[in-house]
Amino acid sequence: MSTPFLPPIPPFDPPSGPSTQDGLTDTPPPDLTGILELRVNSSSVRLYPDTPSTISDDMHAATAMTLGTTSPATHSICLLSGPLGEFLRYSRQEASKWLIDLAHDICDPASLRGSLLVWKEQWCPVVNTAPLTASIYRYDLPAGITVGLSKISRREGKSVTTMTGNASTMAGRVKERDGKCWVTAASDPLVNSHICPKRMGDHLARMIYHTFTSLAPAPNLSIFHEIFGMSLLITLDAWFDKYEMGLRFVSLNNYECHMFAIAPPNKEYTLVGLQQKPTVYPAIHGLPANPPRPQSNHVPPPGLFRWHYLQCILKRFAHDDYKNLLNIYFSELPFRMEGDSDEDGTDSERNGPQRLWILGEM
Repeated sequence: MSTPFLPPIPPFDPPSGPSTQDGLTDTPPPDLTGILELRVNSSSVRLYPDTPSTISDDMHAATAMTLGTTSPATHSICLLSGPLGEFLRYSRQEASKWLIDLAHDICDPASLRGSLLVWKEQWCPVVNTAPLTASIYRYDLPAGITVGLSKISRREGKSVTTMTGNASTMAGRVKERDGKCWVTAASDPLVNSHICPKRMGDHLARMIYHTFTSLAPAPNLSIFHEIFGMSLLITLDAWFDKYEMGLRFVSLNNYECHMFAIAPPNKEYTLVGLQQKPTVYPAIHGLPANPPRPQSNHVPPPGLFRWHYLQCILKRFAHDDYKNLLNIYFSELPFRMEGDSDEDGTDSERNGPQRLWILGEM
């Protein structure tokens, strides 16, 4: 195990509790306001070179994702940071396995070669079932292994897509495949939600597909293929599109909705929008999600949702150390995509009358 670069002092004083009659100390409740950090040693990370201005083929995409020769100048990189209580909202019954999975996805999503350590007066290994604590965690890679951190998708420069061209073909195939919303099982009106933003382009989309699914993509796999789409109601799509709602894998064909948008005090994000508490409408966070027809062809594999969920996590918890790294953001196509309209909006195919109908119901 490599020597830790962080100062050899515990990040938090061990809490003390009242003594019991047998002389032992009761375990106090966790400090939900204490900060949890996930870090990686800078020596294990290589920065990306300058990205080609236009990624027009697989070679340009490979160049954009090829590691350079330099590491960040700091001793370590803070990847994620936030109050423990917020992390527990998403880790739920998974405990430390949730954070271990995310550390893999940030640092080594294809090979999973690292292990998670936690600082408790020394670096200690973390097991899947250990409860998360307000501590400093570190993703530790084997000696001699260097990685590039997962790039961040900002999903900028999007516009509403009219029902023409590739976008229309994709939307029709996704609706024919699913027939219902993945979360509500409603059959109308449905929106084709893009798991990866269409402005990422085909070449980067194929690299994400390969990295996060471990499957070899077809040489002509397009960002407009139905495997990159899913059917949602428009209210859900609005959050899914902006990395404010993600699907956490539970088991084969079973996912759980996690809401990353921050609701104002005494309000809750529900299936019909933001509602005052208490509300009769179901909260989105924790709802099950399933492919309506799991045996159909071209159902999105779990790895694509794994990538999208990571982007939700990064939008909510990524530290400035991570966000300020050189060339850490995905390139987006700088020109209008086929079917784009002049309206500002999201990355999904939305039919105007349907949008007005569902908003009227809210």
